[in-house]
Amino acid sequence: MTDAILGAVAEGVLGKLISLPFEEIGLALGVKSELKKLEKKLLMIQALLSDAQSKQLTAPVQLWLKNLESIALDADIVLDEFGYKVLRKKIETRKRDEVRRFFSSSNPFSFRVKMAHKIKNILDSLEEASKEASQIGLRAVKLTNTRPNPGELRLTHPFVDDSEIVGRDGDISSVKRMLTSSVYKKDLPVIAIVGMGGQGKTTLAQLVYKNDAVVRYFDEKIWVCVSNDLKVERLLNEMLQSLTGNKAEMTNWEALVKELQKKLKERRYLLVLDDVWNENQDEWESMRNCLLGIGASKESKIMVTTRSDVVAEVMRTSYCHHLQILSGDSSWMLLENIAFAEGGPTRTQALVDIGKRIVRRCGGVPLAIKAIGGLLYSKKDAWEWSEIDRSTQLWSNPTSSGMNRALSAIKLSYDHLPSLLLEQCFAACSIFPKGTVLNKDKLVQIWMAQGLITSPNGSDLQMEDIGSNYINMLLRRSLLQDPEKDLFNNIRCCKMHDLVHDFSLTVSKNYCCNMEIESHDQTASGSDIEAVHLLLISGKQKRIKQENLKRIPSKLRTLILNGRAYLDDILASCRYLSTLIVQDSEVDVLPTAISKMKLLRYLDITDTKIFRLPDSFTMLYNLQTLRVRYLKELPKGFGNLINLRNFYMARDFSLSGIRQLTNLRTLSVIKVVREAEGFQLEELEYLDNLRGELKISGLEDVSCPESAAKANLWRKSNIESLELRWDKSIGDHNSLEILEGLKPHSNLKSLTIYSFQCSSISSWMVTKNHLSVLCNLVKIELRDLPYCKQIPSLGDLPYLQIIKMDKLGRMECIGNEFYGSKNLDGASSSSNSHEAAVTTLFPALRNLELRYMNELSEWSDAMIQSNSSAIKLFPLLEELHLNDLPKLALVPNLGDLKCLRRLSIDGCENLICLPISKGLKSLQKLIIVGCPNLTSLFSDYSDERLQGFGSIESIQLVCCPNLVGVPEIHSLQSLRQLTIITCDRLLASWTRLETLTSLEDLTIYSCTHFWPTDLQALSNLTSLKIGSYDDDDEPLDYFPWHDPKSGSGTSSSSSGGSSSSINIISNKCFVSLTSLDLRGWRKLKSLPEQIQYISALRDLTIRKFDGLEVLPEWLGNISCLQRLKIWDCNNLKQLPSAKAMKCLTNLQELSMYRCPLLVVRCTTDCTEWHKITHIPNILI
Repeated sequence: MTDAILGAVAEGVLGKLISLPFEEIGLALGVKSELKKLEKKLLMIQALLSDAQSKQLTAPVQLWLKNLESIALDADIVLDEFGYKVLRKKIETRKRDEVRRFFSSSNPFSFRVKMAHKIKNILDSLEEASKEASQIGLRAVKLTNTRPNPGELRLTHPFVDDSEIVGRDGDISSVKRMLTSSVYKKDLPVIAIVGMGGQGKTTLAQLVYKNDAVVRYFDEKIWVCVSNDLKVERLLNEMLQSLTGNKAEMTNWEALVKELQKKLKERRYLLVLDDVWNENQDEWESMRNCLLGIGASKESKIMVTTRSDVVAEVMRTSYCHHLQILSGDSSWMLLENIAFAEGGPTRTQALVDIGKRIVRRCGGVPLAIKAIGGLLYSKKDAWEWSEIDRSTQLWSNPTSSGMNRALSAIKLSYDHLPSLLLEQCFAACSIFPKGTVLNKDKLVQIWMAQGLITSPNGSDLQMEDIGSNYINMLLRRSLLQDPEKDLFNNIRCCKMHDLVHDFSLTVSKNYCCNMEIESHDQTASGSDIEAVHLLLISGKQKRIKQENLKRIPSKLRTLILNGRAYLDDILASCRYLSTLIVQDSEVDVLPTAISKMKLLRYLDITDTKIFRLPDSFTMLYNLQTLRVRYLKELPKGFGNLINLRNFYMARDFSLSGIRQLTNLRTLSVIKVVREAEGFQLEELEYLDNLRGELKISGLEDVSCPESAAKANLWRKSNIESLELRWDKSIGDHNSLEILEGLKPHSNLKSLTIYSFQCSSISSWMVTKNHLSVLCNLVKIELRDLPYCKQIPSLGDLPYLQIIKMDKLGRMECIGNEFYGSKNLDGASSSSNSHEAAVTTLFPALRNLELRYMNELSEWSDAMIQSNSSAIKLFPLLEELHLNDLPKLALVPNLGDLKCLRRLSIDGCENLICLPISKGLKSLQKLIIVGCPNLTSLFSDYSDERLQGFGSIESIQLVCCPNLVGVPEIHSLQSLRQLTIITCDRLLASWTRLETLTSLEDLTIYSCTHFWPTDLQALSNLTSLKIGSYDDDDEPLDYFPWHDPKSGSGTSSSSSGGSSSSINIISNKCFVSLTSLDLRGWRKLKSLPEQIQYISALRDLTIRKFDGLEVLPEWLGNISCLQRLKIWDCNNLKQLPSAKAMKCLTNLQELSMYRCPLLVVRCTTDCTEWHKITHIPNILI
C-alpha cells in the first residue's frame, strides 16, 4: 500500500471517529476518552506520513508503512464494529418493551470493556510505530491542509467528451470505407487498427462503430474487449451477452455457436475485438472457425485493435490501418478544447503560451494530451500552469516513447488529484479486469461501502452526489474514459484505459489483487495475499482448498467472487467484508453465515440463482446496497436494515414492511398486493429520498384510492423516471382516482403508463398551468390503454424528446389539445402586439410513435387562436412512426421536417397522402407498408418531382399498389437499399433503376405488370432478390436483365445464346453481386446462362421453379459459390453431374426444402447422393 492510500485510510478512520454519536448510544463511558486519544494519534501519524511522502521510500520506511497499514486497518475494523453496535441499539430499542431485553442480552458493560481493550491495543501499536518513525529518521511535519475535504471539493461541470475527438476524420473515413466495402473475397475479413498504447485505437474504433453509415450497413454490432484472454469460450459468451443483454455462461462451444446462429443467421454483423494481444495462431484459428460456423451473412466483418503488427499478421488481416500520432495543430486543438472547456480557466494569452509548450512535450499522443488537458482544466492561475510546465520538462527527451509520455501524464494527473480519498477511489478501480465496463452507480456504491465517500457533517451533499463528482473528476483527467449517458444526460457507465489500468495496479500494489484459485496466479508478490480488496477467480471447482483459503487475508474488506466456489468456506474466512459480489450462476443458497458479516455494506448476488434470503440476513444493519435478481420474497424484519440506501431487483414482488427504510434512495421495482400483509402504496409515504427510476405494478390491487395520495410521490423530487402499471384484465377499479393520487414531482423526466383502464386521464396530465407537473418531461409512453379517449397536452413541453402511444383502443381524434393548452388561450410568443409571432410546438421532440389505434380516424392541424401567423411544428423531429392506424385517412400538415431521418408508415389502410410540403433533406430511411390507398408522399402532387431526397439510403415500399407520388429516381443517388413488393404503379414511374449507382441491396417481388431492365449495370449491387412473392401472382416468364439477342429480358424460351453474346454480357454482369435469390418463375424450364458469369456470387437461392426438371451443367462454373438453396421446386429431379458438383470447391452448404422428387433422390445411397457427399452441410 502506498503512503497516499494509507493516508486515505487514516483520513477515513478519522472521519468515522468524528461522526460517532457517543452520548446518544450510551456506550461512551470508558470508551470515549480512548477514542479521543486514537484521534490524536492518527493526526500525529498523518504528520509522519507527510514526511515519509517527501522522502525516498527506503526499506525501513517501506516496512514501517506496511506495519502502519495493518494498524490502520485494525482501527478501521474496530470503529466499524462500534458503529454496528450503534445501529443495533437503535433497532432493538425502537419499541419500548424491547429496551429491557436489549440491555440484559447485549451486556453493554461487557462490550465497553472489549472495545476499550481493542482500542488500547491499537493505541499501543500506534505509539510503537511513532517510536519506530523517529528511529528511521521520520518526524512529524506540520500539516498544511492543502487538500479540501470531500464535501468542499468544487463540483465539476458535467463531463462532455465530444470535443476531445480531433484530427481523426481521415482515419475514420478510411476504416469506415473498408468496413462497408464489398471487395473482399474471403469470408469474415479482418480490418485491424494498429498503434502504440494511448494513441487512440479504441477511440477510433468506437467512432467508426457508432458512425451512422456503419450502423446502417450492419444488422448487428458486437463489441468484445479481448486483452490477453483469447479463450474461445469466453469470447463467444461475451458475443452472446452483447446480443441478448443477458449474462451468458455456457461452456460448450457447439451450443454457443448454435445460440449465436439463432441471432446472427444470414445477418450482416460487425464484431469488434478490442485490445488483442494474443499471438497464438492456433487459438485464433479456433475462434475463426467458430465464427464461420455461425453462418452469418458473408458481408460480416471483424474489426481489431492491437498494439502489435504480429497480432495483425496472425489474424491474416485484409486491411491494416496504422494509426499515426496527432499533428501539432491537432494536438493543440485537443488540449485547448479540454483545458478551456466550460467551467475551466479563462483563456488568456499567458495560459495559451504555457499550454503550447506543454502540448509539444506530449508527442502527439492523445491520451497524454487529454490527461494533461484535464489537469490544466482544474488549474485557474498562470503560476499553477507554470508548475505543470516545469513538471513536464523531463518529457522533452527525444528518446522518450509515446507510451512513456502517456504514462508520465497519467501519473502527473494522479499526483494532482485534490483528495487522498479520491486517490484511493481511483486505486480501488484496479480490482476490476482490463476492459471492464464500470457501471457508475455500482462503482460509487462500492466506494461508499469501502468508506471512501462520507457526507461531511452539516453538509446537504449526499454521498451519491459526492461519488458522481468523483467520477466527473476522474473522467476529466482521463483516469476514466468513454462515458456513456442515459436519456437524461446522466453518466451511466465508463471504462479505464489499459495504460491507466496498468498504472492503477502500481498505485494499488498489495492493496488490490486478482487471485486465480486453480493456477495460483496473482498480481501481488509473495506466497500470501495481503490485499484489502480482492477479485477471486475460482475456476470450475466446487470447493476451495484449505491451502487457498489460508491465502485469503483475514482483514479483507472487498471480495468479488467470479466463478465456481463454495460460499460457506469463503464467508467463514472473511468476517470483515464490507463489499461482497458473487458471480456464480450455480449458487442458489445464501449461507446463514452471511449474518456474521456485520460490517457488510454492499452485497450483489445478481448473477446467482438465490431466490430466498435467510431470516438472519436482517441483522446486516450496515448494509447500504443490495442487488438481487431471482428473489421471490423478503425475510421477516427486512425493515431492520435502516441503513439500506439502494435496493435493486430484476422482478417485481411485494415489499411489505419497507416504510421504515427511510434512507432508501433506489427502489427500482415494487408490486402492490391486495392481501393485508402485502405491500401497500402508503408504505412509500416517508421514503422521500427515493431517486432515479421507480416502477410500480399491481395498481389494480389498490383497495383504497386514498393510499395512492399517501404515497406522496409529489414530494419525491429526485425521481426521474416513473412507471405505473395496471393489469388490463381487471377493468376500471378506481383507476382514475389512483392515478390522480400518484401525482409526481415536477422534476419528473420520464413517465410510462401501462394498461390504465379509464377513458380520461388525470388532471395533472392536462393542466392549463404552463408550469405543469410535466414541465421537465423528456419522455412519455402510454401503452395498452383500451378505453382511453384523451391524451395529455404535450406541445408546450420544452424538453420533451420522445412520445410513444400504443394501443389506445378508444382514441378517435387527436385534436388541438395535443399541441398544448396555452395555444388554446390566444397566447402569443411575440412581445410586440403589432408583430405576428411564430409559435413553435414540440420544440425538442425527436421521436414520435403512434401505434395500434384501431379507432383513430382524425389527426387535426394545430389551430392557434391568436395573432400568430405561423406555426413551426416538430422542428427537431428525427423519427416518425405511424403503425396500424387503419382508419386514419389524413395526417396534419407536418411542416418542414428538415431533421427527419426515419419515416415508417405501416398498416394505415385509409391513408391517402402525406402532407409533406418540402423535400426531406435529412431522410435516410423510408418504410411504407400496407397502405393500399396511399397515392402520394406529397400534399401537392406537383411536388413529387422534388430533388430534396439526396440523403436517403434505404427505401422499403410494400403492398402499396396505388402509390405514384414519389421522388424522381435520379434524385436518389445515396440509395443503398431498395425493397419494392406489390407496387406496380410505382415501378411504372421508376423506369431507370440502373441510375442508382450506389445501390447495394435490391428486392423486387410481385410486380408482374412491369419489370425494370438493365439491372446488371448496377456495379455496386451485392444482393438481388427478385420474383413473385405470392402464389396467386401470375407466373413469371422472363428475367429482368438484358438479352442481347432480343433486346429485352431473357425469355422462357431462352436457353442461352451464342458465345459471343454471352461474353458481352459476362463482361459487365453484376460485377459485385454476392447473393442472388430468384423466386416464382414457374413457367421457365431452364435458368439463364448469364448466372454463371456472376463472378463474385457466393449465395444462390432458387425458389418456385416448377418448370425446372434438371439443374444446368454450367452451375459448376460458379467457382465462388458457398451456399446453394433449392426450395419449392416440385418437378426438379436432378442435380448437375457429379463432375460439375465437385467443381464447386467452395460450396459449404446445400439446402433442399419442399422439392419432393429431388429430396428422395438425394438421400443416402440414392441416385443423386454421390454428387453431394463432399459438401460439409446438407440440409434436407
